Amino acid sequence: MVRLTLTSNLTRGYSDTVEQQIRATHRGQAYFGHTGPFGASCGDCVFLGYWRQHQDRFGNATKSTRTGGCAKFFELTKRHGPVVPPQAPACRYFKRKESGTDRR
Repeated sequence: MVRLTLTSNLTRGYSDTVEQQIRATHRGQAYFGHTGPFGASCGDCVFLGYWRQHQDRFGNATKSTRTGGCAKFFELTKRHGPVVPPQAPACRYFKRKESGTDRR
């Protein structure tokens, strides 16, 4: 589990709430953790996990694999982020999965 690191020797620049959100954020999340609905986690979000397209050197799609990263992170940054754990606290882009429809 990879979390964002803070430098302890610097002066505090954020409120206690923002500091707590930064500590709860995992790499690859689209926004700070604990900014979504109360008690929600990334495991309940439609953006957790998506199909990643692989291309050959000519730009042709060769295969696709399922990744555990955040699809919203990819949409915003156009980069594939690391796997986000399902128990990570939800971010502001959280969108609950519809009951009975799992995108896996």
